[in-house]
Amino acid sequence: MKKTFLLVVALLMMGSAAFAGGGFGLAIGAKAGYQTSRLSYKEADIKAGFMNHFNFGVFGRINIGRLYVQPELIYFKTSNIFDATVTGVGSSNLFNLPTGARTNVTLNAMNLQVPVLVGFNIIDFKIISLRAQVGPTANFVVGSTTLFDKTYTLDGQQYDLNVDNPNGNQNFDPRTIGWGLQAGIGIDLIDLITLDINYNFGLSKVLNAMDGTALGNTFNDFSNYVDTTKQNMFLVTLGIKIIKL
Repeated sequence: MKKTFLLVVALLMMGSAAFAGGGFGLAIGAKAGYQTSRLSYKEADIKAGFMNHFNFGVFGRINIGRLYVQPELIYFKTSNIFDATVTGVGSSNLFNLPTGARTNVTLNAMNLQVPVLVGFNIIDFKIISLRAQVGPTANFVVGSTTLFDKTYTLDGQQYDLNVDNPNGNQNFDPRTIGWGLQAGIGIDLIDLITLDINYNFGLSKVLNAMDGTALGNTFNDFSNYVDTTKQNMFLVTLGIKIIKL
C-alpha cells in the first residue's frame, strides 16, 4: 500500500512538472532545410547543403505544458551512387553497354517523410526555448530515376556512353515505405522561428532486392548494395509558425 501511494505521488509530481510553465497550445507552420551525412558550421558547407540536398515541408505542434507532439511532412531527394559492372552474355545488353564495362550508376529517390516527434521543453523562456525530441518516421518513395555516367571503362580504357540510348534512364525498384527513428534538439525564437537538428536512423532499406529487375539483370553489384541504402542522415530545418492557437 505504501509503495502504491508513493508511486501515485511520483506520477502526480511528474505531471505537475510537465504542465508547469504553460497550458495547451497548437501551432502550424512551414519549414525548409537540408540533409547531410556530417554536420558543419562552415558557411560554404551550409550553402552546399541547401543547394544540393534541399528539403521542405510543413509541421504542426501540439503543446501540453512543457510536453509537445510534432508531426511533420517533409519532401526531399536522396541519391545513392554505385560503381557497377555489366554482366550478361554477348556484346551488349538492355542499356547498350558492353559486357564487363564499369560505370557509376546513380539511383535518385524522391521521398515524402512523415516523422511524429514527441518532445520536452528543457529551457522555456519568452525569447528562446530549447527542446529535445524523439519519434518514429515513415518514409514513402514517390518517384525514382536511374542515371548513368557519360563514360565507362572496359579493359582499362575509357569510352563514351551512348547518351542517346532510350533505355539510359530507368526507374529502379524502391520499397514503397521505409521506417526510421529520429532524435534531436530544437530551438524556438520568440515563439515564432524554429530550428530543428535531428538525426534519422534508417531502420529499413530503400531498395528491394535487385535480382530479376532490368538493373539486376544488367549489373552484378546491386545485390551487395541493397543493405547500404538505409537513410542515416542529419536533417537541419528552419521553420516559421504561421498559425498559432
